[in-house]
Amino acid sequence: MIFLYIILILIGCIVLVKSADLVIKNLTKIAAVLHWSEFVVSFVIVAVATSLPEIAVGLVSAVNQIPSLSLGNVIGANIINLTLILGLVAIISNGLSLKTKGLEVNVIFAIILSFLPMLFALDGVLSRLDGLIILICFILYLVLMFKIKEEFKKEFSNHPKREFLKFVFQLVLGLILLVLSAQLITNLVKILAAGFNLSPIFIGLLIVSLGTTLPELTFGVRAAIKKHQEMSLGSSLGTIITNSCLALGLAAVIYPIQIINLNNFLMMFGFLILASLIFAIFIYSKKQLSLKEGIALVIFYIVFVIFQIFSNRP
Repeated sequence: MIFLYIILILIGCIVLVKSADLVIKNLTKIAAVLHWSEFVVSFVIVAVATSLPEIAVGLVSAVNQIPSLSLGNVIGANIINLTLILGLVAIISNGLSLKTKGLEVNVIFAIILSFLPMLFALDGVLSRLDGLIILICFILYLVLMFKIKEEFKKEFSNHPKREFLKFVFQLVLGLILLVLSAQLITNLVKILAAGFNLSPIFIGLLIVSLGTTLPELTFGVRAAIKKHQEMSLGSSLGTIITNSCLALGLAAVIYPIQIINLNNFLMMFGFLILASLIFAIFIYSKKQLSLKEGIALVIFYIVFVIFQIFSNRP
């Protein structure tokens, strides 16, 4: 049975990679037809789609009146996006440059909005009003993203607009396969972890959080390999915003999020702040994320995991 699970995981990984390639290919074509930058398209479309696992966790837990379950998952996922994913992208790309006009401002906005729900929760609760304010901020930010006028003109710029619907259909198909295959892999890994009697802390921190970010991780790495680094950055930053504002905002509006363990929350929030500061310093120092800085971000994530494991031991 274990061998069967391993085979299914491998099949899921193949589907994951192929679906990421399909998404990248059609995003590039859509960006050309609409004259949008790769960053904007990946930020808006891919970020929302790849955040579906976090959004689903938030909605289900809120309906069951235990929305605090989604809070730790979102913080963990955001840390993964800022450190592990973008670190790997920088390593694979031998450096990640800020080429898109106004991208520096978007990085700052992304970091600020990722902090917003955490700041509201410092009083011990993320209320319905807090959730509504967060959702409004998310909508305003999307409007801002759509106002970016930079045109995208590359090899696909000659595609006729009549092919637009075909590109959209293939994009949607790729996104569906991306999310479903990631969910399949996550569920299978959970079963294997339980079979090997791994601790709940280990499963929750390393498997669930990492599993819900598998679509972003796969998309980011494949985009970097195909020399579309701006798509990787747009996807990760967009996912951070979507996780923090849309997932937590909807959950809080449905049912207020109570902070059960404030000390643990503050510790995780502290790691998120530290990860954001390190990322911001790296990327603003020379307008790029170098290979060494990418390695440093990956090491930071490893340290975060080790710290969480040892600090949460019974």
